[in-house]
Amino acid sequence: MRVVEVQGYGGVDQLRVVDRPEPSPEPGRVRVRVAAAAVNPVDTATRAGWTAALAPDLTGQFVLGWDFAGVTDDGQAVAGFVPWFEQGGSVGTYTSVLLADPAWFAPLPEQVDPVTAATLPLNAVTAVQALRLAGLTVGQSLLVTGASGGVGGFAVQQAVAAGLEVTAVASTRDEAYVAGLGAKTVLSRTDTPAAGSFDGVLNAASVPEAIAAVRDGGVFVAVTDFSAPAAERGVRVDTVHVTPDRQQLAEVLGAGLITRVAGTLPLAEAAEAHRRLEAGGLRGKLVLTV
Repeated sequence: MRVVEVQGYGGVDQLRVVDRPEPSPEPGRVRVRVAAAAVNPVDTATRAGWTAALAPDLTGQFVLGWDFAGVTDDGQAVAGFVPWFEQGGSVGTYTSVLLADPAWFAPLPEQVDPVTAATLPLNAVTAVQALRLAGLTVGQSLLVTGASGGVGGFAVQQAVAAGLEVTAVASTRDEAYVAGLGAKTVLSRTDTPAAGSFDGVLNAASVPEAIAAVRDGGVFVAVTDFSAPAAERGVRVDTVHVTPDRQQLAEVLGAGLITRVAGTLPLAEAAEAHRRLEAGGLRGKLVLTV
């Protein structure tokens, strides 16, 4: 099988396409022939060494990648994500064959193609778990930062479906797109939300100062530890640490969520995908195809 290995922490030149023996099925693992794997910001950060503390036992060459869509040995189309850090970096999706725990994936509906499916699992389930952590109820108000991105965009759609009153912060030239996701109000990144005006904030961008927008005693949920501010004014501050959930995966794969694909590249061009992602300006996910 073909895999993209990281030879060591550093730039895109550390990515190498190599051949490895196909893994044999193991107890508790299912062999998946990967058709598509999304490239996420966490992948470029990991390759560069910024997340080394989250996988301290990682040694030698390793394979990146969280999201995948493919077909199991018994012919079932599936999609899901690998809990990469939880696995100590021992399993990645930049590969043509993956040994996956059945809890990491769910059946792929016929109407969803593998490339589209590969953009959904990690970010959409993160949004589900962040919203559940927030614990808001029908009619309450939520500010979503980073609504142009994957987690934020899915959070807007799911929060609207749950009956929340959603205000979303969009990137420049993405205002119409974010409005189309169902947000009641769309702000630009240069706007300052009124202080204390929301029951909760879902911080899908790195904007810890957005806690000022939460009312006293409200809730602030961050997607990364570094984007979580210190608690103040009785505001509950939490960070979502996403874990695979087969039922949640099935729900998001079948929900008809709006997603964006910035482009596709063959697995062998993973380095180019990393270059494009790090250059910025993408709208949607880059997806590696196998």
